[in-house]
Amino acid sequence: AALIVHGDIFLAELLSGDDQEIAPPLTVQITDSPEPEAHVSWSPDGESLLYTSFRTGNGDLHRIRRKDPQKPWAESFDLIREQLTATEVAERSARYSPDGKSIAFVRDRGDLVVMAADGSGVRTYLSHWTAPEFQWSPDSRFLAYSIPDLAFNSDVWIQSLEGGEPYNVSRHPDDDELPRFSEDGRRLLWQSRRRGDTYDIWSVWLTREDHERRPRGWLEVFKEDKGGAKKDGAEEKEEPEASEEEEAPVAVVVKIDFDGLWERALPLTELPGQETAVTPAPKSRRILFTGTHQGDGDLYSIRWDGKDLQRLTDGQEQPTAVQVAQDSVFYLTQQGQVKRISMDGKPGDPVPFAARYAVDRHAEAAVVFDAAWQALADQFYDPGYHGVDWPAQRERYRPWALAAAHEGDFSDVVNLMLGELNASHMGYFKRNGDEGEVTGWTGALFEPRAGGPGLLIREVIPDSPADRHDVRLRAGDRLLAVDGRPVSPEVNVYALFADTVGERIRLTVRSEGGQERTVQIIPAPLQQVRELRYRLWIRQRQALVEAASGGRLGYLHVQGMDIPSFEEFEHALYAAAHGKEGLVIDVRANPGGWTTDYLLAVLSVERHARTVPRGADPSIAAYPQSRLPLAAWTRPAVTVCDQDSYSNAEIFSHAFKTLKRGKLVGVPTFGAVISTGGTRLVNGAFVRQPFRGWYVAGSDLNMELNGAVPDVLVAQPPLEDLSATSDDQLEEAVAVLLEELETDPRAGAW
Repeated sequence: AALIVHGDIFLAELLSGDDQEIAPPLTVQITDSPEPEAHVSWSPDGESLLYTSFRTGNGDLHRIRRKDPQKPWAESFDLIREQLTATEVAERSARYSPDGKSIAFVRDRGDLVVMAADGSGVRTYLSHWTAPEFQWSPDSRFLAYSIPDLAFNSDVWIQSLEGGEPYNVSRHPDDDELPRFSEDGRRLLWQSRRRGDTYDIWSVWLTREDHERRPRGWLEVFKEDKGGAKKDGAEEKEEPEASEEEEAPVAVVVKIDFDGLWERALPLTELPGQETAVTPAPKSRRILFTGTHQGDGDLYSIRWDGKDLQRLTDGQEQPTAVQVAQDSVFYLTQQGQVKRISMDGKPGDPVPFAARYAVDRHAEAAVVFDAAWQALADQFYDPGYHGVDWPAQRERYRPWALAAAHEGDFSDVVNLMLGELNASHMGYFKRNGDEGEVTGWTGALFEPRAGGPGLLIREVIPDSPADRHDVRLRAGDRLLAVDGRPVSPEVNVYALFADTVGERIRLTVRSEGGQERTVQIIPAPLQQVRELRYRLWIRQRQALVEAASGGRLGYLHVQGMDIPSFEEFEHALYAAAHGKEGLVIDVRANPGGWTTDYLLAVLSVERHARTVPRGADPSIAAYPQSRLPLAAWTRPAVTVCDQDSYSNAEIFSHAFKTLKRGKLVGVPTFGAVISTGGTRLVNGAFVRQPFRGWYVAGSDLNMELNGAVPDVLVAQPPLEDLSATSDDQLEEAVAVLLEELETDPRAGAW
């Protein structure tokens, strides 16, 4: 088994359990350089190993073979190393064809290239702006790949190596990805997102004959695959199981009826949750995939006809890199272990490995710095780098980074360099260490300027640990001690709550009237108390809008641009706004996400009919909610934004104004709008890669560095951000919307 550990290739010897009791399996390191290796892949005969190496520059293809093929890999010290490509762009994801005669790989941003195994006869079959995910057909005559278009919808394609146009197999407006041929070449499988936001496994029989074949016909096919039909009178099964017997290899010839191929695609799974990473098993009788319908992610198998679902792993291992070899299933766990199980999920022989390596810290720092710089050179959304001379920044900051004596200093220098781009969604994040102590929170907020004794409690958050019936801390109380340790304005009170989450502790408290008491309290995590504080803030804003509008307007705050926040938006649309004349939408302090178009779908419904059930008042217009994919708000609305409206919350603010759905009130948003991804570096650090810009329709205004400017500008004193009694921006939004009700054609809509 070939493994990559800390950027180097190791070979782990696979021995049976009995053999491991006699001698432990060997782990051999076959590459050793500060520059990382990646994308390792065996030849079909196991005689050579392909990989991408960055030791020669941008990433070139290399190959390793044994000088003496008779020696096991684990005992071969004389290795032949070849460099197969030497270009100014990166080559990666190389894979041998099943016949071993060709190599397919990705070049530059997204070119799909095939060459002969000796490096000759290079031919490009696809040129694209991002990398395809591809697989060879078992007869080495076709490539199946998935690729997104500019709308970021991925489809599955088949390309003949004889040339011609590729064929779109999936043809669906949602994502279709990671195609895999069955071993017998009769079928293509992939993961598809066609039911809501969940992935299922889809497949298509490549010939019309197989698509129309009935169970009896498949029985005959399976008999032929086994080498001949049974004698007359022998017992037959309508739905045969896979045989464990060894079968003589038969040359596969893939036949494809392209006429109507995409229309023959059908789902193989339709389970709750996600089914992804499909892997056809040997003999093509069972299909492996990862699924989440029973947990965080486990490995499952299903019979070729979609029946007999089996769970192969149980333990939240979240298997990845699943491969089938030697009649076993190998996978990598999230803990970094290699596991081997049988096709029915029984534990196989262990796959222990011990990857020992040495790190030249100075050399690795140079590699990591260059890789972080290159990550932005390759992927930053603006090819002009916001007007910055990006190569010059590499030369400027590199000496400082290499002079850093501490990982934190190195990280700071890299982030200073990234900061020269003056862009959002950026950052170099060093590998996480221990989380350290976690502070417990009671929900009591203090006023340290009030002086002693102890600390004055100025507010208690409703429903927090401090507000429980058996604790009942109140504003005006003074906290004197925590587990017997005195409290004063000079003491860091939060340090006294370190590592207390979920633990019962004692608080000594003096009431406003001077009575002392001791209470027991169980502090909560910060996020839980923050959520309670947020809920209180929401209730206060709702009360402000209710009072300022005389009950005519509803109010809701969008906490984030994600599905939980959207579901809360739909809920509040009814709970807080049903029957109101207008709606105040608040996206202040919203950190972003991706659900702008979900919100717009709710706000953009146009009525085309009304319904009246028997016995109802025909003068009341209504429409059955069960016919709508989402809730609907058709009446006037106003949106409030501020400098802390970020990313997708800004996209929503721009859209609300551009589409003239209503007035925008507040102050300009942050100006941080780029779609971002990222890459992991050899030292475990992560660098973000903003790759896609956003521009306002009509004006082509770049939303990055250009926040949404409100129609009505209202500055907000910071003290009002949390005030229960005043909110200038919200009050102005109410005034604006009440005025709009007089002229907006949406007023009174149903």
